[in-house]
Amino acid sequence: MFRTALLLALASVGSGCVTDYWSQKADQEVFSILGEKRERVLGLAEVPFDIDTPYSAEDADEIAALRIIRERQASDELRLGLKEALEIGTARSRPYQFQKESLYLAGLELTGVRQDFTPLLQGGSTARLNETYREGQGGADSINRSGSVRSGVEFDLLLKTGGRLAVDLAQDIFRFYLGGRPPGGSTRFLAASLTQPLLRGAGSEVAAENLTQAERNVAYAIRDFSRFQQRFALDIITAFYRILQEKDRVKNEYFNYRSIILFRERAEALSQDRLPRFQVDQARQDELRAKNRYIQAIESYRRRVDDFKIRLGLPLQGELYLRDDVLADLNRIGLLSLRVQTEGGFELATTRRLDLLNEIDRFEDSQRRIRVAANAFQPGLDLFAGLDLDTNLSRSGTRYSNFDADTYRTRVGVDLDLPLDNLDERNAYRRTRIAFERQLRALSLALDQIQNEIRGGLRNLELVRQRYEIQRNAFALAQRRVEAVDLLLEAGRAETRDLLEARNDLLQARNSLTAALIDSHLFRLELLFDLGILDIEPDDFWLKNPNISPKYRKPASKGPVTPSSEEPDFLTPEELFQESE
Repeated sequence: MFRTALLLALASVGSGCVTDYWSQKADQEVFSILGEKRERVLGLAEVPFDIDTPYSAEDADEIAALRIIRERQASDELRLGLKEALEIGTARSRPYQFQKESLYLAGLELTGVRQDFTPLLQGGSTARLNETYREGQGGADSINRSGSVRSGVEFDLLLKTGGRLAVDLAQDIFRFYLGGRPPGGSTRFLAASLTQPLLRGAGSEVAAENLTQAERNVAYAIRDFSRFQQRFALDIITAFYRILQEKDRVKNEYFNYRSIILFRERAEALSQDRLPRFQVDQARQDELRAKNRYIQAIESYRRRVDDFKIRLGLPLQGELYLRDDVLADLNRIGLLSLRVQTEGGFELATTRRLDLLNEIDRFEDSQRRIRVAANAFQPGLDLFAGLDLDTNLSRSGTRYSNFDADTYRTRVGVDLDLPLDNLDERNAYRRTRIAFERQLRALSLALDQIQNEIRGGLRNLELVRQRYEIQRNAFALAQRRVEAVDLLLEAGRAETRDLLEARNDLLQARNSLTAALIDSHLFRLELLFDLGILDIEPDDFWLKNPNISPKYRKPASKGPVTPSSEEPDFLTPEELFQESE
C-alpha cells in the first residue's frame, strides 16, 4: 500500500514537471520565432516579450473565483502621470494582454505547421501472447503457444517539393515459441519508400502553401500587434487628456461658482439703496445655475476616471488621481506644427502604415492561391520508389539474427491519376478567384480610407489651429470685458445681468481654450497614427514630432507670418463652392 501511494505521488509530481517542461519548450520556440520575425518585418531588434500574468505560475485549480472577486474590490490609492499610466496599461490592460496572446498563438500555430516539414519519429511496442487449443475427450489441450514483442520506429518526412519519405524500422524483431511449431516465412525488418509528385502537387509553391501562409500570418500578427500598441498608447493619451480637461473644467466651474456667490453677496448689500431687488434675484438664479454646472462637471469627471480605471485594468473602488504636469506641459508648449502635404502624406502612409502593408501582402496571398488552385487541374503523376529488407526464417530456426543484409527487394514505378472528375477542383478555383477579386476591392478600399483619414486629419489640424487662436483671443476679450463691466457696475452704469453674462462668457472661453489646446495635440497624434509614423518608444513621445523627409512636407510660407492675434485665413463660400458672386 505504501509503495503504491509513493508511486502515485511521484507520478503526480512528474506530471507537473512534464507540463512545465513542455510549456517552457513552447515558449522558447515561439519567442524565438517572434523575435526573428519582428526584426525582419519591422527592422527592430528583439525586445523582451512574454504572456505571463500574475496567475501564470499558479495551478489553475487553486485559483478560486472568490479570490478574483476580492481582488476587484481593492481600494488602493494611485497618483499617476501619463508615463506611469502607459506602463500600467501595458502591464494590466485586458485588451493588451489579449493581443499579446493572439500574437503568441500565431507563432504557436507556425511551430505546428513547420513540424510537418521536419523529420517525424514515432515508436512503439506491443507485447502479445497467443495460444491455440484443441478440444479432446479430456477437455481442451493447448497445442501451440507463441509470444511476440512487436517494436518499431517510423520515420516520416514531408518534402517541400511535394514528396514524402517514409521509413519503418525493426518490426517483429523478437518472437518466441513455447511448444508447437512456428509459422515459416519472413518478417519485415526495414521498409523505406519515397513518393514524388511530378505534376499535380509538385513544387514548393503548391506543396508548402500551408507553411508559406503560416509564416506570413505571423508577419501579419506582428504588424497588427505593433499597430495595436500605437493605437493603445494613443487611446490612453486621449483618455488621460480628456480627464485633465474635465479636471480643469471642474476647477473653472468651482471658481466661477465662488465668484458668483461673492457677487451675489455684494449685490445683496447694494440692494439696500443702489440695486433693484430683481437684480439680486438674477444673481441668486445664476448662482444656482453655476452650482448645478459644478455638480455636473464633478459627475462627468468621476465617470471618465472610472472608465479610465477599466481601460487600465484597475479595480474601480480604488481612488485614482492624475497629475496636472501634462496639461502644464501643453500650455507651455502651445501648438506643435506638422507640415505635411496631402499627396506626400499618402505616399508616406503607403510605406509606413502596417495595416496597409498587411492588406498588400494579403492581396499577394490571393494571387498565389489562384496559382495553387490551378495546379489541381493537372493529372496526378507520382514517381515512387521503395526498399524492403526482411529477416529469413527457416523451418526449424527461430532466431531473428539469421538474415542476409545483402538480400533486399526494391520497387520503382509511376502512378497516374487522370483528372476525369474536376468538380471539386473547379469550385475551389472559382472560390479563389472570387476571393482574389474581393481582396482587390479590400485593398482599394483601404487605400481610399487611408487617403480620406489623412485628408480629414490635415483639415482637423488646421481647423483646431484656427479654433485655438480664436479661443485665445476670445478668452483675452472676456477677461477685459469682466473687468470693464465690474467697474461700470460699481459706477452704476451697468446692470447685474451684464456682469453675469460677462462672467459666463469668461467661463466658456476658458473651458473652450483648454479644449482647443488638447484637441490640437490629439489631432496631431491621430494624424501621426494615420500616417503610420507615430513612434511610441521615446520618452514623452506625445510632445514630440518625428522627423519627416522634406519630400513629404508642405513647404514653409515665404511671406510674412501672420501674427497669432490676427484672425486666421479662411475660405469664403464662393471660394469653397467655386461659384461666382
